[in-house]
Amino acid sequence: MSFETPAGERVWIRRVLWALVSVAVIAAAGIAGALLGYNQHATKPVTVQELMTPAFAGMPRIRILALGVDQESGNTDTIIVATVDFEKKAVYALSIPRDTRADIPGHRTFKVNAAYAWGGLNTAKQTVENLLGAPIDRVVLVRLEGFKRIVDLLGGVEIDIEKDMHYVDRKQRLYIHLKKGYRLLDGEKAMQYVRFRHDPLGDLGRIQRQQKFLKALAAKMFQWQELDRLPELTRQIMEQLETDMTTREVLHLARFAKDLPPERIFMGVLPGQPQNIDGLSYYIPDETRVTHALDELEQSALSQTNSEGGNQTP
Repeated sequence: MSFETPAGERVWIRRVLWALVSVAVIAAAGIAGALLGYNQHATKPVTVQELMTPAFAGMPRIRILALGVDQESGNTDTIIVATVDFEKKAVYALSIPRDTRADIPGHRTFKVNAAYAWGGLNTAKQTVENLLGAPIDRVVLVRLEGFKRIVDLLGGVEIDIEKDMHYVDRKQRLYIHLKKGYRLLDGEKAMQYVRFRHDPLGDLGRIQRQQKFLKALAAKMFQWQELDRLPELTRQIMEQLETDMTTREVLHLARFAKDLPPERIFMGVLPGQPQNIDGLSYYIPDETRVTHALDELEQSALSQTNSEGGNQTP
């Protein structure tokens, strides 16, 4: 089904959607669907109070916890803390392996990906805050099953598959069969690619593939020209989202992301190493670095920027 919208409105919708998806790439493809109020078919209009209130209380930087949830188990298989620095015009995205051992408030010490399944967004937020020793300002959750529909609406995403990937888990209804090479992946194949973890790198390898795919997804979005399908794409994204951000805050992020060059997006992984405890496979954070992980990522980005462009400050 297609929808007719004025040319000026279509351009605005596309601009906002592209900006939001670029932020979504930063934050596990989560924020885009929150563009409530900027689409003629949106269900939540912008209020006067939202328009008059400064986004994020005028803070120069915010931290967003982005979660990708497996609808079968309720576990969050993608966990990213994105620091959005409005003044330095940069984003620092720290991936947290799903098997990271953490204390889950109100429950017990277990894998961090169980926090949402056990207690919802607030418990997931508290768990990550305690783990990193840093406050989280907002949370965004995207349901990974909807990820497939979004990729299909875009007509697929091209990516270079590094190696043959084969894995079958009938209990989880997970069937992965991918051939090495540069290929156009539909939603189902894309899901297989970002979920595969059965190689020597385990979850760390999957995180690398997720980051790689999300960048490719952003590139496809910026090339997309099928404006008549934007309302449907927007609706599909919105249906997969759970967030505590206001419409005003999302618009602020959209304006920021619209002009954010890819080289200002820096990605890293929580330092640590795999370890078996009581028969379970965990990722054990480096105790000497975990509370400094966010700062380390920013310092690394600063060093990278200086080495590539002289004494520029991010």
